[in-house]
Amino acid sequence: MTLLGPGYCLGIGPLISHGRFLWMGIGSACNYYNQMYGEFMRVWINGEETLIISKKDLKDAINNLVEEKRHKVCTAEKLEECIDFSTELIFAEKRGELTRENVNQCILEMLIAAPDTMSVTVYFMLFLIAEHPKVEEAIMKEIQTIIGERDIEIDDMQKLKVVENFIYESMRYQPVVALVMRKALEDDVIDGYPVKKGTNIILNIGRMHRLEFFSKPNEFSLENFEKNVPYRYFQPFGFGPRSCAGKYIAMVMMKVVLVTLLRRFHVKTSQEGCVESIQKTNDLATHPNEMDDLPKMIFTPRNSEK
Repeated sequence: MTLLGPGYCLGIGPLISHGRFLWMGIGSACNYYNQMYGEFMRVWINGEETLIISKKDLKDAINNLVEEKRHKVCTAEKLEECIDFSTELIFAEKRGELTRENVNQCILEMLIAAPDTMSVTVYFMLFLIAEHPKVEEAIMKEIQTIIGERDIEIDDMQKLKVVENFIYESMRYQPVVALVMRKALEDDVIDGYPVKKGTNIILNIGRMHRLEFFSKPNEFSLENFEKNVPYRYFQPFGFGPRSCAGKYIAMVMMKVVLVTLLRRFHVKTSQEGCVESIQKTNDLATHPNEMDDLPKMIFTPRNSEK
C-alpha cells in the first residue's frame, strides 16, 4: 500500500510532477535539436544568452518572411498565383480571426516542428511496413490500381484509402506526440470530475488510441480503420484551435513520400524485431533513442527483385 505524502495532500504534488515533466522534456528537446541541427539552426537552449539571441533572430527572420509575403499578396496581378498556407493565415488575420503574432507563430511551427515530427513518423511507418508484408502488398496493389506508372497527382489523394488507413493506424499504434497539455479557461466538469479554471490538464492521447472502440486496440491492423472513427477517439494532431496547424499538409506529404518510396523500393530492416523493441525517448515528442543501436532501413529497388 502506498501512502500519499503531505506534498500531494496539500495539492502541490501534481504541480511538482508537472513541473518536472516540463523541465525534463524541454531540456531533452533542447539537447536533441542542438545535436541534430545546431550547425545551421540553433533555436533551442544552449545557455541563457544563446536562447535570448536565437529567439530574437528567429522572430526577426519569420517576421521578414511574412512581410515579404504580405507585399506579394498586395502587389500580385493575379491573387490565385500566390495562394498558399501563409496566404490563408494572412487572410484570416485580415478577417480578425488571428493576430499578427498568431500568423508568425503558425509559420514558425511549420518551419521547425513539422520536419522533425514527420520524419520520425515516416521512420516508424517504414518499420511497420517491413514488419507487416501483407500490409505492404495491399498498399502496392492500391498504388498500381490508382496511379500505375505515372506520377502521383493531387487528385489521387482522396482515392488512396489503404495508404490513408495505414498512415492513421501507424499514428494510432505508435504516436509521435502521445501527450498534449491544455489549461482550463473556465470551471468545468470532465467525466464527472470538477475542474477549476486555470487547471493544467495533460491528455494521454497514446492511451486514448488504445481504447476498446477499435476492433484490435492493442494490435497493428488496418481493420481498426475499416469504419469511420469518431474524432474524439483518434486525435494524432491534437484537437481544437491549438491543434497542429499543418495537419492537412502533413497528410499529403506522408502520402507522397510513402507512394514515391514504395513504388520504387522494397523495405526491410537491418535487425529483426518490432516497433515496440525500438528504444525511444519520452519527452515533448517520442523519438528513437539515437544513442542506442537503432535498426536501419534497407531499400531494395523493386526492379532488381527476382
